[in-house]
Amino acid sequence: MADYKEILSGLVGKAKEFAASDTVTGLVDKVKSAAEESGVAKVYEDGAARTKAYAKIAKLTLEANSAHEELNRVYAEIGKLYYEQCKDAPEGYFAPLFAQAQALRGGIEEKEAAVQALKDGLGAGKADPAEDVEIADFEQIVDATESDGKNE
Repeated sequence: MADYKEILSGLVGKAKEFAASDTVTGLVDKVKSAAEESGVAKVYEDGAARTKAYAKIAKLTLEANSAHEELNRVYAEIGKLYYEQCKDAPEGYFAPLFAQAQALRGGIEEKEAAVQALKDGLGAGKADPAEDVEIADFEQIVDATESDGKNE
């Protein structure tokens, strides 16, 4: 066992010497210069710069879209407040818009009332056992289906 440890220690020492030698340093320098001469390093740098630019574009676009949404919410709030304050006596070109808003509100109220009436009707139907539909035994349904298929 001690022999293996000595062999491994010797190999590690030689690897460290080789890594620190001028041969390895020279080889690394040659690879770097070859990459620079072939333009690979330039292409990599250009690609990295473009990637950063696209990331910045995406971030700024998201921030701008968020600001647009917030601006639209502010405009909607301004309009809602103005409508609430002036709905009884609209002036100028606001009059037809206020009439349109009132008509839309009326339509919404009618639809909500119809939905509530349907819900109430469904709730009442569940409580009435006379409207329950009797379903035949599963085996009878299967048998009837099998016999219908044989006739064709």
